Amino acid sequence: MMKLKHVAAAAIFGALGGLSTPAAAQLAEGVAAVVNDSVISTFDVRQRANLLLISAGIQSTPEMQQRARTQALHDLIDERLQLQEAAQFEITVAPEQIERRIADIARQNQATTEQLITQLGNDGVSVSTLRRQIEADIAWQRLINGLYGSRVRISEVEIRETQERIAANTTRPQYLISEIFLPAETEQDFAEMQQGAMRLLQEMQRGAPFPLVARQFSQSPSAAAGGDLGWIASDELAPELQPVAAQLQPGQVSLPIRAPSGVYIIALRERRAGAAEGATSIATLVQVVSPASRQNAMQRLQRRVSGCGDLDDDISGIQGASIVDLGRTSEAELAPAVRERIAGVANGAASPVQVSGEQASMIVVCARETGGGGVPEHSEVESRLREQELEMLSQRYLRNLRREATIITRSQ
Repeated sequence: MMKLKHVAAAAIFGALGGLSTPAAAQLAEGVAAVVNDSVISTFDVRQRANLLLISAGIQSTPEMQQRARTQALHDLIDERLQLQEAAQFEITVAPEQIERRIADIARQNQATTEQLITQLGNDGVSVSTLRRQIEADIAWQRLINGLYGSRVRISEVEIRETQERIAANTTRPQYLISEIFLPAETEQDFAEMQQGAMRLLQEMQRGAPFPLVARQFSQSPSAAAGGDLGWIASDELAPELQPVAAQLQPGQVSLPIRAPSGVYIIALRERRAGAAEGATSIATLVQVVSPASRQNAMQRLQRRVSGCGDLDDDISGIQGASIVDLGRTSEAELAPAVRERIAGVANGAASPVQVSGEQASMIVVCARETGGGGVPEHSEVESRLREQELEMLSQRYLRNLRREATIITRSQ
């Protein structure tokens, strides 16, 4: 069975464990749901259920087929809402865009497009099912970026506070963790998500790869990366996850964990001790100098500087300003005065402007690495925070669409 490693799945896990009788396993041809007068057929649901199981690497047993259909129905309802909303903004997806995405999926699975289509057919899935999923994904991302992309602003304060928090956490235990998150609001939601999480855990114990399952079922921004959270300090995890992560051994996967907003499954891939207090940091520094008379311009630059890559352009408007490369060195080997000036300065940020005689100067921390792992660059932190904000806005928008829509589902 080909495992589609890069097919994005839609949102909720829903009542994955909701169907229980053998009689419900075979849904009759007909209408599965109506979403604002748009019909979802039972054929659509079965096709999407097959695609979901293939993409997650889960064995297509009669029981899992039966359970996956409820997940597929929730996904299809969300996608109809997304496409209907995109149409309101006259957003269309060209066929060639969809075909390029399919070609990308084929390459990522070491196959040609023709081989991918043939394999899907052998597994009972029409390529049109994959095309519709891709169309909804592209249209929705275009809508969200169009509505919010230019409005999301990540402030320098947010970036620096995030970097400083990460830097402070380098002395704490570090975990390389992956997650699956299933959102829940009501007690019924939590019961369904707990059951669904247990089913996913059982499938992973049978060999379904964690990253593929996360891509298809997790409702977290990390889903696109197979649930990968990267290296994270212990106290950066949700409080409910911290004691569980502390007990896991590398390679182990947790039981479902209830949190205020849903249910988690976490996998610990590796752990490492934090850097010892006072551990040596390696810093890459440059100094910006100018005539003292340009102090005000230097202070304006100090507040907006964001890394060393564009410093040449940044200083072009400051008459007489220049850059001195201080190199990459251990902070312990720096002169005490320099070490004091960069204390607490985050990656990509600059120290306060200091005037000495006829010269004004500031020191920019291009990068800083410690024994517990480096602090992410300014651009990486900004991108991460922006992605989180857009994901939050996307989920809020979709929840509002669900509340306002007329959705009629066939009784299961």
